[in-house]
Amino acid sequence: MKMNRFQAFGWHLLGSACIALLSAGLVFLVWYPGALAAAVGVEQIFLLVLAVDVVIGPVITLIVFNPRKIKLRRDLAIVVALQIAALLYGLNTVMVARPVYMVFNVDRFDLVYANDLPQDKLDKVQRREFSSIPLFGPQIIAARRPDDPQERKKILFSALDGGDDLPQLPQYYVPYQDMHAEVAKHMYPLEKLRALNRSASVAVDSLLEKYAQVAGGVGYLPLKGKAKDKDMAVVIDRQSARVLEIVNLKPW
Repeated sequence: MKMNRFQAFGWHLLGSACIALLSAGLVFLVWYPGALAAAVGVEQIFLLVLAVDVVIGPVITLIVFNPRKIKLRRDLAIVVALQIAALLYGLNTVMVARPVYMVFNVDRFDLVYANDLPQDKLDKVQRREFSSIPLFGPQIIAARRPDDPQERKKILFSALDGGDDLPQLPQYYVPYQDMHAEVAKHMYPLEKLRALNRSASVAVDSLLEKYAQVAGGVGYLPLKGKAKDKDMAVVIDRQSARVLEIVNLKPW
C-alpha cells in the first residue's frame, strides 16, 4: 500500500522526534547535566535548534511528497540529508562550547569550556590526567595558584584585562581532593541562601530540610555561570568536601 503525503509527513515527524530526543539526552544528560544547562544558557538555543530541525524536515516532506513523482526518492533523500546536516551543525556548536571542568578556584567554582583549552594550552600540562579534555560530561577539579609572586601577578593582570584567569590555565590543575582543606575553609553556611533568595524561600527551605541530617553538616560555594544572572550554589559536604549537587539559587 502506497503512502500519501500525510502518512509520509507523520513517519518523518516521528523519526525526527526520536532523533531529537536522543540528541537532547546527549546534551542535557551528558554534556550539560543538571543545573549546568541553565548556568551556561544552552537550553533555549539548543531547544530552538531542535524544534526548527524537527518541524522543517517533515513539513518539506509534506510539501514535496507525491507518490507519482519519478524522482521522489532523490528529493526525500536531499531533505533528510539537509536535516541531518543542520542537526550535526547544531550538535557540533554545542559540543565545542560544552563545560569540561568545574574548577575550584580560590573561593568559588568556575566552569571551563572545551574551546577554552586548545591544544597549545594542553601541551603545557604536566599532570597526565589533564593532558586531554573529558569527552563525556564535566569533571570536578581544582586549580592551585603558583608559588611564584610574579606568576600570580601575571595571571591577575591577564584576568583583569579580560584574558585567561587561573581556571583557564591547565598547567595549574590539580585533583579536587588535593584542595579539600581550602574548600572547607571558604565554604558558606547553607542558611545564607535564605537571605539571598527571598523570592525562592520554598526551594531554600526544601534544600535545608534535605540536608538537615547530614553528619557534620553541609555548606556551599558559588559557581560562576556563563549566562547573565545564572550564578549558582554548589552544595558541599563539610566533612568530605564532596560536591552533593548544584542548585539554581543565588550564591552571593
